[in-house]
Amino acid sequence: MRGGVALVGLGMLGLTLCLAGCPQAGPTEDGAEGRPLPNAQQPSSERRLLFAGNAWWPYTGESHDGRQGFTVDLVRAALRRMGFEMDYVVRPWSRVVRELEAGRIDGTTCACSGPERPWHFTRANVGLGPGWVSGVTVLRSKASRWRWRGPDSLRTARLALVANYHYPSPLRERLARPDRRLVVVTGEDPTRRLVALAAKGTVDAIADDRLVLQATLARMPAEAARLEEVGFLPACNLKAAFSPRLPDGARLARELDRAMREVYRSPEFPLILSRYGLRPEP
Repeated sequence: MRGGVALVGLGMLGLTLCLAGCPQAGPTEDGAEGRPLPNAQQPSSERRLLFAGNAWWPYTGESHDGRQGFTVDLVRAALRRMGFEMDYVVRPWSRVVRELEAGRIDGTTCACSGPERPWHFTRANVGLGPGWVSGVTVLRSKASRWRWRGPDSLRTARLALVANYHYPSPLRERLARPDRRLVVVTGEDPTRRLVALAAKGTVDAIADDRLVLQATLARMPAEAARLEEVGFLPACNLKAAFSPRLPDGARLARELDRAMREVYRSPEFPLILSRYGLRPEP
């Protein structure tokens, strides 16, 4: 327990979001900082940028066949239109946030903007289309006596949430003011850990992006049978972002915004999504 909060850590793969997604972490949560990354704070004239994200499939991650998530493919295609190549690595999200803010990585492919994140964000969303927005699904453990009676009922539920994610209310307030009924998950593949905790009945409910939960439950059929979908919350708009320490980050964000819109209008976009079993949506 730390400050009355159960911290569940996962082993670091040295490898995302989101929510997406998408808030507090220290160096002991997901391992040592490691050596400086090769492209940290390099000028854009190097024509190579280092992006990072966590395991948040299908947005970001790392698969056995070399796929790295459809937002990685989308942003990489846009950067190539700008004359850049992207190197991409997978890290626990708390570490991605720290390294982005310190300028040790150049950007991330999907994150939520907010006053606590003075990063350089694109205006266009990253997703199944330039204006597409997913949502946050709430899953309940069938072993729990807690019942969903609307978003306000989440204020008293035993919940598992992910550190440094940008949740909608009332989940955001639960994470900002943690108590003994909240389990904060850190480390790699956090959604899988959320599902495992709820399936065991350790918590009443979990919440994550709809696409991410669908992909995770498909890999965990036994655990999925012990859960039920009970609610849905509006999510933030996911956008690509550059480090606030990147000297030309604001300009790059504007250029990436235009280049991403070009990719969305091109035949390349549906081909990118098809690699992940997805189709464009408005």
